[in-house]
Amino acid sequence: MKQDDDLENILGYQMQRAFQIMTEDARRVLEPHGLTPAKLTALMLIRANPGCDQTALGLALSINRSSAMKLVNGLAARGLIERRPGRNLRTNALHMLAHGEEQLAGVLTLLHDSDRRMSARMTDAEQRSLFALLRKVGPARTRRPKDSTD
Repeated sequence: MKQDDDLENILGYQMQRAFQIMTEDARRVLEPHGLTPAKLTALMLIRANPGCDQTALGLALSINRSSAMKLVNGLAARGLIERRPGRNLRTNALHMLAHGEEQLAGVLTLLHDSDRRMSARMTDAEQRSLFALLRKVGPARTRRPKDSTD
């Protein structure tokens, strides 16, 4: 289908289009392993933040509490993570299990292969530039004013 010329110059549209293409390929390589991009991201966040709770994970994934619970239940049922006593009686600390580490290592290799396929038309320098530019997307971070006593 022919695209409207203005769509070619709308950054959000182009980013969404690239996201859809990348996500479709990621889903294809993750599906045989019973994972989705959201589940993979959850595993990586738990690995990077051992002992985090379900609420923090949900916030990091921008999903509601119910969805976070369902996601954690699924990962725990598959033996990828476990719940341990948390900072208080109402929370659980999430931790990766050895099986989760093994599964994660294998699928990350597949996901990196997917990334290489999807970005094959870019040079290494272009890929580095794209990463740097993507990190700049979003509202500007404001710096706290320096205290005169610093």
